[in-house]
Amino acid sequence: MSGYPYGGNPQYPPPQNQIYPQVMNPSNMPPGQPAPPGYPSGQNPQFPYQPGFVVYPTQPGQMPPSAMSYPGAQSAPPSYAYGFPPQVTPQPGYEPAIEWVPTNASDAHHLTNRAVVAGYEGHDGSPLWVIRARYEGDLIPGKLAIKHKAAYVPWGGRENLVPNFEVCCARPERIRWSECRDGTVPPNAVVAGNTSSGEPLYVGRAREQGSLTPGKVHPSHKAMYISFAGKEVAHKAYDVLCSI
Repeated sequence: MSGYPYGGNPQYPPPQNQIYPQVMNPSNMPPGQPAPPGYPSGQNPQFPYQPGFVVYPTQPGQMPPSAMSYPGAQSAPPSYAYGFPPQVTPQPGYEPAIEWVPTNASDAHHLTNRAVVAGYEGHDGSPLWVIRARYEGDLIPGKLAIKHKAAYVPWGGRENLVPNFEVCCARPERIRWSECRDGTVPPNAVVAGNTSSGEPLYVGRAREQGSLTPGKVHPSHKAMYISFAGKEVAHKAYDVLCSI
């Protein structure tokens, strides 16, 4: 034996990334083109010209090269059968537990099936929704009396009417109310706003004269405030809106 596998050729398998020469078959020469030296001349009319192809030898268990390699050649962009890339189905996006929807008292009714109903009026039992609005530099949680088309936030010792606001919307299974007191809130409490100095404000609710009214939890004041009967009323015990 020669000591070399596959027929004793020390050059086999061929070097990688080699540019292979063009292989020509004289029987397939184009009409009118002379045959190279050393090959019989003439074209067999029974066999029309066809481009030749090369079969690359391979070792057992190996696939032939998919394409010839040319130094400095740019990769061609991928081609698609129908002229456009395949469609990719996007993954479902993350859905937040709480969504704040901008509106006003006249148009808020379209959110009836989405709004968080935190309580009710004491005098007629009509629902009170959770809202937030900007007032005097703060973003403040408050209440919307949807039946009476009026929204209020507690600030500066008063119940303040706000014409534009955001309604708190959430699925019932994504929220819950937790009992707290003295300005404390659970880790998963909903941050609904902030003071002008950057302190976070949370959504709370408390009972007042037969009502269950939403408002703001102000941790540094160690209290929760609601707007009621024209005033800002403080409570030490309250419920806090939390996400699940």
